[in-house]
Amino acid sequence: MYVNIKDILSVANRNGFAVIACSPVDMEMARAMIRAAEEMNAPIIFLLGQNMMRRIATAELVIPMIRTMAEAVHIPIATSLDHGNDEERILYSIRNGFSSIMFDGSLYDLDENISKTRDIVRICHSLGMAVEGEIGHVGVAADGDNTNLSYYTDPDEACRFVSETAVDALAVSVGTAHGDYPKGVVPHIAFDIIERIHSAIPDTPLVLHGGSGSGDDNIRKAVESGISKINVVTDFLNAGRNYIRDTTASNPSVGYMDLMNGMEKAVASAVCHWIKLSGSAGKAGLYHFRDRFDSFLDKPVTSKSE
Repeated sequence: MYVNIKDILSVANRNGFAVIACSPVDMEMARAMIRAAEEMNAPIIFLLGQNMMRRIATAELVIPMIRTMAEAVHIPIATSLDHGNDEERILYSIRNGFSSIMFDGSLYDLDENISKTRDIVRICHSLGMAVEGEIGHVGVAADGDNTNLSYYTDPDEACRFVSETAVDALAVSVGTAHGDYPKGVVPHIAFDIIERIHSAIPDTPLVLHGGSGSGDDNIRKAVESGISKINVVTDFLNAGRNYIRDTTASNPSVGYMDLMNGMEKAVASAVCHWIKLSGSAGKAGLYHFRDRFDSFLDKPVTSKSE
């Protein structure tokens, strides 16, 4: 079933579990992730970032592939542009069949973030799409941004942001960051901030970016504190890379198809682990949808300047 993130996350938020969001950079990764979610009977969300689409996974190729796979399984699957902040790329994503948009205005001041996010929400909601916004700023693990307290989300600002933008989900900065952490580093997560925000805006699903390498106990507690979506990219890319590296080192003559099949299994295993951590295993039965996303694909979308 091909749905949007609001459809998936509203159920997760009401039922106290989180949904894994990951990036399928090619067919093998997408197939591994869907097989894992189907095996675990769990919803799943697929992310494509602006730079990822420029480098390797164009929406014209990947979105139809995901939709085809989604229509063949019973679990709910959504797609979302990840950290969109460029109007051209956002409109490109809308035109090419994404079901959701994550607009990242976190580097703007609060008023401008609200204004720009509200504009994206207006466009997307008119097309039946969902929008995730960000308040606070989730930086880069290698730069130590997870310890930068000035990046953390202010609960009062989060309440104002949601009230004035009507976003369907809210990404918060609470001590995690994107990419690999330095060796031996496990981030400290500000669970109290998650709890305060969740208590203040209980109907808005909260999103944890930078899940990779954050520690199993931290993830479980983050879900208990009110997180409904966990973005995990690096861990799954590393699982695929490590399998290929180790297998070609031990068996240089391994066949390509065998190598890719093994890589899929390695990624699927990692995804299954994260689904268990998120509490979403077995939760696909809570969803009952019809495909509602055929109609908006042909609607014209223009920028304010056009």
